[in-house]
Amino acid sequence: MRRILNIAALLAFFAASCSPQPAPVAEPTSISAPELLPSPTAVQHAPEIRFALIGEAPASPINVWALFDEAGASYTNYALMSGSWPRLFRTLPSDSSLQPFAAQGMPSPVAQENELYSATVSLRTDLKWTDGSPFSAEDVAFTTNTAIAFELSYDWQRHYDPNFLLRAEALDPYTVKFHFKQKPGVAVWQYGVLQAPIVQKAYWENAIGDALGAMPSKELLGQIEDARAYLATVQSSVDELTLQFAAMQRAGQANREIQGQLARRTAELGFAKNSLDDLLAEKNALTAAAHQKLFQLDSENEPTLGPWLLDSQETDIWVSIPNPDYSGWFGAPNFDRAVYRFYPDEQSALTAFQNDQVDFVLSQTLSDAQIAGAKSTPSYSARFLVFNPLNTRLADPSLRSALNCMIDRSVLAAEILQNKAMPFEDFVLSSQWHDASLKDPCSGMDRTARIEYAVQLLKTAGYSWSVEPGSDSAGQGLLLSSGEAFAPIALLAPLEREDALRSAAARYIAGQAQYLGIPLTVQETSLDEVVYAVYSSQKYDAALMGWRLSEHPAYLCEWVGGGNPYLYNGSRFQPMCDALAFESEMDAARQIVGQVESGLMAELPLLPLFTVAQVDVYDGISYPVQNVLNGWAGFYGAPSYAIPSP
Repeated sequence: MRRILNIAALLAFFAASCSPQPAPVAEPTSISAPELLPSPTAVQHAPEIRFALIGEAPASPINVWALFDEAGASYTNYALMSGSWPRLFRTLPSDSSLQPFAAQGMPSPVAQENELYSATVSLRTDLKWTDGSPFSAEDVAFTTNTAIAFELSYDWQRHYDPNFLLRAEALDPYTVKFHFKQKPGVAVWQYGVLQAPIVQKAYWENAIGDALGAMPSKELLGQIEDARAYLATVQSSVDELTLQFAAMQRAGQANREIQGQLARRTAELGFAKNSLDDLLAEKNALTAAAHQKLFQLDSENEPTLGPWLLDSQETDIWVSIPNPDYSGWFGAPNFDRAVYRFYPDEQSALTAFQNDQVDFVLSQTLSDAQIAGAKSTPSYSARFLVFNPLNTRLADPSLRSALNCMIDRSVLAAEILQNKAMPFEDFVLSSQWHDASLKDPCSGMDRTARIEYAVQLLKTAGYSWSVEPGSDSAGQGLLLSSGEAFAPIALLAPLEREDALRSAAARYIAGQAQYLGIPLTVQETSLDEVVYAVYSSQKYDAALMGWRLSEHPAYLCEWVGGGNPYLYNGSRFQPMCDALAFESEMDAARQIVGQVESGLMAELPLLPLFTVAQVDVYDGISYPVQNVLNGWAGFYGAPSYAIPSP
């Protein structure tokens, strides 16, 4: 089969659109790729599925401790290896629902035990590692406690969050109990611990001994706690003396004793800070050395428990074959092997696809649909119009609602952004968390209806015009209810060379605002300056921002909860956000998310605009579900899901 594509145009767009985005909410760096039990009617089978990966092939497989930490965090490594270890639960790409994997049924409710919290999970009794030994609760407890003991970061920390998780224990061979310092919410429990990778205790317990012994000693950790307590005591004394000295100054009094005490305690504070810094530096150095030992441990013969087994490895090609035991539990894939070929850049990978040398180009940076075999889906990279809450001209929800109505996301994504983006009208991407009953009131309206609705909103709120907008004529001279002219406002957007999509979207939004008579102009500047204005100086009227969202919408509370970067007064959301942080029941958490999303849609402190399109480039294969959030590339091509074309 032949693929026709304009490689030059495709790569030109990549250069214009790949710019760094601020990310207050971290998206999962690895995804537990769920495997679907093939339908009995799926009779298609093929010798191999062929993937293209961009960049150099790993010299050798890295061990699991490095893989899910900073040392091994890469798309290529995850595509090749992340599915080799079991997890208690998995999310299905078809609807993002949480389903048992190594677990037998659902976990127990999280219950309070004195000052702690706990929950138990029952395990399947039929799973075995590749060395034939049974998968057990000892493996789960060992992995949990090891990740905590080594203070691992990246995915390990995200899954086994030490701020919540204290330890795990095996109650019997197939029941594991987790102990928490504080009640875990859904983000920590269902989207953390329950989807964490699990290793085999028998293989690793003795192997990690030297590395674990290199971690900071209990004595050093005790010294750090003492130093922190000492610093807190001195800081409290300095604060109290500072208040006393300031009060005496305001009263025109002088007290040499207080002044002298303040000087001495201030000097002592500096000593306390330096002492703590020295101890922390020693701890960090020891931890880094221990991690280095851990990450270098040999894992060539490590037992695994995943759908695929590494069969061969060459300079530019890796081949995996199905795990026969896994196939017996969950169903066999439709291919005899999965072949991964490595290409130095996107152009060579796309050329190989064009020449029918690969079936799927695995990449999360492909953002152009001008290629045969490309399928666009929404990604987690979302873009928003943010309003400065300190700007009184933009504080009126009616004004924001009117502008929101004028922005036709379908037109923006398809016509303005040339299908390099997907419409985004809501605040929650995941179908598991978005309340489908919440609708933008202007969704589905044509342009005439949008104009009429927006004009009526403004008129009801007391605005008027020197020339009122009509269905075929722009408004002029928007006036406040006082009769005062609406002052000009500026929309900050990145330069076109840094972010072509946001630059084009800004011009479209300005045009819609101007149609309503709002004197809004685009001010393009560097991406760094846009971020600084929103996060630091607050010297802006409105700005186009971008974030990588997460499956679980905890980011909603980062936008409107206490300490949000926009100074938005979302105090009415705080009780809901506090409850969400510690709600471990999915249905109750969904209700809270729905309440927060409903409030956001009413107040519109920021407007969702679009998500950058995730383009899956594959042909000769299909999947049971086509439109999955973040694309099938987000599941590393999911070879166990793929179906060969007839």
